[in-house]
Amino acid sequence: MNINSDNITKDIKTLYSLTKKDLKLELRSLSTILITIVFAALIVVLFNIAFPFGVAQKNEIISIIIWVVFLFSSLIVSSGMIELDTKDNSLELILMYGIKSEIYFLSKVLSVFTILSVVQLTIFSLFYVLFQLSFQNPVIILVAILTNIGISSITVILGILSVRNNLNQNILSILVIPFTLPYLLGAVEVTNQLTESGNINYILNSLYAIVAFDLIFLISGAILIGVYFKLEK
Repeated sequence: MNINSDNITKDIKTLYSLTKKDLKLELRSLSTILITIVFAALIVVLFNIAFPFGVAQKNEIISIIIWVVFLFSSLIVSSGMIELDTKDNSLELILMYGIKSEIYFLSKVLSVFTILSVVQLTIFSLFYVLFQLSFQNPVIILVAILTNIGISSITVILGILSVRNNLNQNILSILVIPFTLPYLLGAVEVTNQLTESGNINYILNSLYAIVAFDLIFLISGAILIGVYFKLEK
C-alpha cells in the first residue's frame, strides 16, 4: 500500500515538474502565446468587420465563431508546446530517465490547457467588447474548462504523433477536425443557449456528453501515447 502511494506521489511530482518546465520555457519567450492571441484577435476583428448581422442571427453565429477560433488557436499552442521537446531532443532524455510516457502526455495536456485558458479569456473578452456578448449564466465558465480539457487532449495526441513522424502541420489541422466535432457541436449548442436564456436545463445532455468525451480522450490518449513510445523503442 505504501509503495503504491509513494508511486502516485512521485508521478504527481513528476507531472508538476514537467508542466512547470514547459510553462517556464513558454513564459521566457512568450512566442506561442503571443502568436496565438494575435491570431485569435485578428480573426475576431475580421469577423466583426465582415459580418454586420442582425440580432436574430447574432448569438448563433457568434457561438460558432468562438469555438472555431478556439480550435485553431489550440493547434498553434499544442504544436508550439510539443516542439519545445523536439528541438534539443529533450523528450528522449525525459524517457531515458524513466519518466512514464503517460505522465509526459498528461503534462503536455496540462501545459496546453493552461496556455489555452489565457487564450480563452482573451477570446471571450474580445467578443464581449466587439459584439457586446453577455452570458446569462456563469455555467459558461464550466463549459469553457471542460471543452478546453478535451480539445487540449486531442491536439496533444495528434500533435505528438505528427511531430514524431515528421508529418506536415496541415495534416494535423485536417485530422483534428473530425475528432473535435463532438466538442464543437456541444460547445456551440451550450454557448447559444446560455447567451439567449441562461437556462441550464436545456444544456445538461450536452454537458454530460462533453464530460464523457473528456474522460475518453484523456484515458485513451494516455494509453495510446504509452503504447506508441514503447513500440517506437
